[in-house]
Amino acid sequence: MSRHLWILVFLAVAICSSDRKWRLENNRVVEEEQEPERWQDLQTNPYDNILHFDGEKHLANVKQLTFGGENAEGYFSFDNSKLTLQATGYGTDCDQIYELDLNIDPRQQVMKRISTGLGGTTCSFFFKENDNNHRLYAGNWWNIKIDNQTDVSKTCPQKKCSNPTTPELKQLCNTSYTWDIFPDYDIFKVDKYGNFVQRLTNSEGYDAEGVVSPDGTKIAFTSIRSGDLELYIMNSDGTNVTQITNELGYDGGSFFSPDGKRLIFRASRPKTPEDIAKYKKLLKYNLVEPIAMELFVVNIDGTNMRQITHLGQANWAPYYLSDNKRIIFSSNYNDSANGFGAFSLYMINDDGTGLEQITFGEGQFNSFAMQSWDGKKLVWGSSRNGTMYELNLFIADWVDQTDTPSTTTQKIDTTTSSTNTFTFTLALITSLIVSGSVIVAKWLQNENFNKFNNDNDYPPQNPGQHQSVFIHVNQKNMLSDAQSRQHSMEISTQTT
Repeated sequence: MSRHLWILVFLAVAICSSDRKWRLENNRVVEEEQEPERWQDLQTNPYDNILHFDGEKHLANVKQLTFGGENAEGYFSFDNSKLTLQATGYGTDCDQIYELDLNIDPRQQVMKRISTGLGGTTCSFFFKENDNNHRLYAGNWWNIKIDNQTDVSKTCPQKKCSNPTTPELKQLCNTSYTWDIFPDYDIFKVDKYGNFVQRLTNSEGYDAEGVVSPDGTKIAFTSIRSGDLELYIMNSDGTNVTQITNELGYDGGSFFSPDGKRLIFRASRPKTPEDIAKYKKLLKYNLVEPIAMELFVVNIDGTNMRQITHLGQANWAPYYLSDNKRIIFSSNYNDSANGFGAFSLYMINDDGTGLEQITFGEGQFNSFAMQSWDGKKLVWGSSRNGTMYELNLFIADWVDQTDTPSTTTQKIDTTTSSTNTFTFTLALITSLIVSGSVIVAKWLQNENFNKFNNDNDYPPQNPGQHQSVFIHVNQKNMLSDAQSRQHSMEISTQTT
């Protein structure tokens, strides 16, 4: 019975295909136009161990967004069509803000610079608008003095440890890995062309690391206005500034939970007298030492702050996934498995359970992950397919269901199966009779039609063919792991 059934199915498919071919060749209908594919949705080869490493089961269709330079902190627009990022290596000596269209092959577009090109910048983010007209970022361009002789590419703020001015600072720089907290950084709102719209912060000292809430009404950021680096929230127009955290240590890199009720962030918490003294000395020189950081979550009114990770080392760049429960972040806690100085992406529940490694590849640097607002994509920075002086951005489909379907044959009730088979066969025979009648009628119509069209006024048309696009990138040699990873952490001094 089943053999006859499959023969009937084959005949039905053949008739339908023949009917479609006849309609196309005789120009009776116009082939339906398909929506053009977005570049970010194109498929790629899995597990090539260049862009996609073995074990990365939560990632699929990995594609490279930038090619060379130092690119970091790529964040989606609210409609997931664009990416704002900070990058060095495109004509300036320090980070500037750029933008990519995720629906166009990045190799076929030039990144659009949004920032002025003066001074340094960090931490850009889109406002929630239908036209994606506005963004924010932090920088010190407002404090740069230039004239006709100024080389604007050389206006970056000077790092304190590049030229220590006191014996104490020299000793701190020689014994610490440091990030600069530039005191003239403020947060600005600009339009899609980079035109200045509004200065959102105007307090003495560092204001940066701004992000917009899911409903678009609030901005969370880090500020030193209290004398320590704490988290604050303000309205999207810069009003109603409220302090959220108030504990000694560097609180930064915050992001809202999808429901907008909490902030996930990373923080240092010096405890011993020696660690406290060193933290305060560094802060006096506008420096921090980001080698011991854990993840925390807090309500947006400042209540119920709790520590999520207790892994040691540097755990940073956290971001809530769309389920409002899990957090993806970067960590080097497992150096023994990943190589010295390597950072991998991990996932953890916001109650501290369920730690799972997301990215692999020995000696790789992976950080700055953000999930798209619809939960379907992940963008992050990685040293994969690069050299020791490169950090690029990558995008992938996010895969939650990682279990493979069972191949075990299930026992089916034969009575029900026989009944369903008979019903299906009867319907199929009826369909074949109807389809056959239509084909005969069309054949007769075509014979009559050809009698009056011997001059071939309607030449056959070939239907358009869709061809899958695959991205192939040549493998590059990876250099010194330890140097590469240390350099990668220096890419954005006030990063997430």
